[in-house]
Amino acid sequence: MLASAGCKSATSPESTLSSIVVYNYCGATVTPYLDGTAQAEIGNGGSATIGSVTAGSRLIEVKKTDDGLLILTKTLDIAASSTAYVTVEGGASVRVTNQYGEILSIYGDNFYVGDIGDQITQRILKVTFGTHVYQAKKKSDATVVAELTIDVTDLSEHVWTITP
Repeated sequence: MLASAGCKSATSPESTLSSIVVYNYCGATVTPYLDGTAQAEIGNGGSATIGSVTAGSRLIEVKKTDDGLLILTKTLDIAASSTAYVTVEGGASVRVTNQYGEILSIYGDNFYVGDIGDQITQRILKVTFGTHVYQAKKKSDATVVAELTIDVTDLSEHVWTITP
């Protein structure tokens, strides 16, 4: 009887272990915990694969590595021989209220976020850890009318009211 490498024996069981891939886009180094056990440090923009995960309901918690701040808690229903994906994003927000008297364009770190009408409140979500500079510009002529610098160290909401 001939056999080739890579063929499975008729009696060998299929692997039922799964994996979880964690992507980090929160602005800080994080550590994912699987059912309470630390797995690996993941730098901002990086990812890590947690292997040899058994099927069933599994708890994933992601904490900032430097101070242990809990960023994400999620229960995953893991199927046998599968891969689950978890993405960690910024958890802070900025609540912007425009009381300037005209439509304003909002920029965050030199990127356009959106327009906000007069007497309107909107939220900027998924703000990452670190220092960010927001500008409000008149829609009519792009003149900067207000600026806000925030240092995001937790998951709180920052409040910005723009007045003349």
